[in-house]
Amino acid sequence: MSNLCVITLIVACIALSKATIFSQKYTAKLELNDKISNYEILGEQDSHSLTECATMCRGECIVFGFNSQTKKCRTHKKVCSSEMTKEDGWRYYSHQSHSLPGSLPLDCKELYEDGRTTSGVYDIYPHGTITRPVSVYCDMVTMCGGWTAIQKRVIGSLSFDRDWSAYKNGFGSPEQDVWVGNDFIHLLTKENNSALYVSITLQNGTTLYEMYDRFSVSNEAGKYQLFLAGPATGTLGDSMLDTGSSTADLSGMSFSTPDRDNDRWSGSCAVRWGGGWWFNNCHDAFLNGPWSPGDWYEPWTPTVTSGASVKATSMMIRRH
Repeated sequence: MSNLCVITLIVACIALSKATIFSQKYTAKLELNDKISNYEILGEQDSHSLTECATMCRGECIVFGFNSQTKKCRTHKKVCSSEMTKEDGWRYYSHQSHSLPGSLPLDCKELYEDGRTTSGVYDIYPHGTITRPVSVYCDMVTMCGGWTAIQKRVIGSLSFDRDWSAYKNGFGSPEQDVWVGNDFIHLLTKENNSALYVSITLQNGTTLYEMYDRFSVSNEAGKYQLFLAGPATGTLGDSMLDTGSSTADLSGMSFSTPDRDNDRWSGSCAVRWGGGWWFNNCHDAFLNGPWSPGDWYEPWTPTVTSGASVKATSMMIRRH
């Protein structure tokens, strides 16, 4: 049985002496019992009841918490379990669905906000039609969840040395090794309001990451040009945006594959290093190299200089 329960609150709101009755369904987030959140908080007010507290969750509010002991109500844009501390009496609830009835989830963030908080493979509908679902891996844990994986390498048996068409349309399996497709990445990031989260897990089990505040990719006519902006934060170090060398910075670079050379080198970086990427002349960061000792050159220099030390990689995006 699911650990989530759904309640329906019938609330009477009186505004300007006119009574309005509305019904709203909420999902009780039982895993957050007896915890308090300051994350994405909109405000805290006195409240006599859960029902009264629910009426305060309007506008930007997606989640609210009510403490029956202290009679306090907190409204939030979002809560994150990793950012919470223990305090007895708090119960948190989220809108069962803040999307329009019958709407299709655009990405993993929308699924997360609708209560799908378990990581795994889901269908999303960035094209806006039920006949064109895209299966993706959703990370619902990292940095408060809602991340859509656009690149994932776990097994290392799938070759990423592919042509333009393969990178355009995507290849692999979302459960294991995958590139979701440059057309798809453009579709999800064209509004330029997405963050990028890069992670590399080493053979010793250590996972390092770097997060960039803005990430987008242009369409095919624009050669899937990369736009990246900071701040860049994490434990990997910045090897894409501000490397200290104009020949290694990747923002503004077009995508290259062995059959489409769009880099700034006199030769072909994609042919030389064996995979598609936003090469400059050529790179300090390259997550799509050949998965064999000695052949994958500088996945993330200077932190990770050889593919032989890499166990897994991922690139994930999430709308702000």
